[in-house]
Amino acid sequence: MKTQVSFFLTILLVGMMSCQKDDKSAANAGIHFTKNEKVSDVIVSYDEIVGYDSTRYIFQVTPTAWNRLKKEISPSYPDPHFAFGVALHQQLIYSAKYVPGYYSSSQRDVITFLLVEPDLIYLKLGYPSSPGLFTGEDSRNDSRLIGQLKKDDKLTEIGN
Repeated sequence: MKTQVSFFLTILLVGMMSCQKDDKSAANAGIHFTKNEKVSDVIVSYDEIVGYDSTRYIFQVTPTAWNRLKKEISPSYPDPHFAFGVALHQQLIYSAKYVPGYYSSSQRDVITFLLVEPDLIYLKLGYPSSPGLFTGEDSRNDSRLIGQLKKDDKLTEIGN
């Protein structure tokens, strides 16, 4: 009987020591950017979002996060199919698509983004950017996103 209790306690202790904190759940909390709309594939966590200018539609992120996005677009050459999702608590709110400047076809129904060094992400309507001709849904200032940013004092005026 004593051997069984010792064995059970040993197994229990080993099991408890092997538990690890789930870092993905922390990355998925708050607003985060996901790779190609896959909510579980976080490429920019909420901690890496420095601020958002809701009048100019600009995210400011850490330089590390900015470089990660840049590498996702251009691992060796620009990927015209790259997009990232803007999600809140693992719920996709909208996606922003990368459209290279040399693209010849217009896209009036997508939110596009432009990376500006060293740490800014400009969100635009359509390609080429023409808000008057945009036919999609403008979710850049979704009330859920703005509420979270306001609550955490990340709504800011970004000069540049």
